[in-house]
Amino acid sequence: MTEKNCFDVGAELHYSVQGDGHPVVLIHGIAASNYDWVYLTPELIKCGYQVIAPDLIGHGNSKKPMDLGCYTFSFLYQHFVQWIASLDIDQEIALVGHSIGGLIALNYAIQYPNAVHRLVLIDPYYDQHQLNSVFRYINQKPGWYHKALQITPKWLIHTLISLDVNGLIHYEDRTRQQIAEDYKRASPDIVYIPGSIPNISENIMQVQSPTLVIWGTSDKTLNPKSFPTMVQSLTNGQGKAIQGAGHQPHLARPQEFNRSVIDFLGVNPGQN
Repeated sequence: MTEKNCFDVGAELHYSVQGDGHPVVLIHGIAASNYDWVYLTPELIKCGYQVIAPDLIGHGNSKKPMDLGCYTFSFLYQHFVQWIASLDIDQEIALVGHSIGGLIALNYAIQYPNAVHRLVLIDPYYDQHQLNSVFRYINQKPGWYHKALQITPKWLIHTLISLDVNGLIHYEDRTRQQIAEDYKRASPDIVYIPGSIPNISENIMQVQSPTLVIWGTSDKTLNPKSFPTMVQSLTNGQGKAIQGAGHQPHLARPQEFNRSVIDFLGVNPGQN
């Protein structure tokens, strides 16, 4: 695996490059990192893909700017666009994005239709009306959550993630630990990003790339009913509901999730 840093618009982006072949760019969501793809990456490599996975600004091993202006969806997206351009990829890419990472991927596919081979969106956050009431409240008062991220110890986050009240979420212990680690090493200013996202539901029909939308039927962050509606709006879309999974089906149900992604992307795309 190659670990790299990209300097762009005054912020440092950390990303990994693994494998050879058709490029697939994986984009994580809020308070996560490129660890999110620990289960998917080896499967993609085995199928002949090159996997490129960034830590978004303010997350993981990437720089955590002090300027609050860096913690908006607009900045996050524009920085991503410039980073992709810096890679100088001379072929279409496949994009896989989770939550706000899904919105980044969706926006990119709309803006650069000839650059995206295929698109996979995982519990994508594309409209603030998708949020449950708790997260809508947090969006209205992000300062409270900002403070909570600062003072909550990693062990407590790990404990809360480990709670399996409904018996629906079954993360491996290493995954629970990494989720807790990612929460704590992210800048607390990331709390301002969700409230800045645009509503692009009316633009979804502009996506030209074949698109797969995957979601967990027990997503407690975003309304699961919003995802079939999204699939219906896509010109060339299909949907996959993973029963019993929450907001992170790629971590909670990796085998079923990986199979769906590989079936959609195909094997050895360069030979097609």
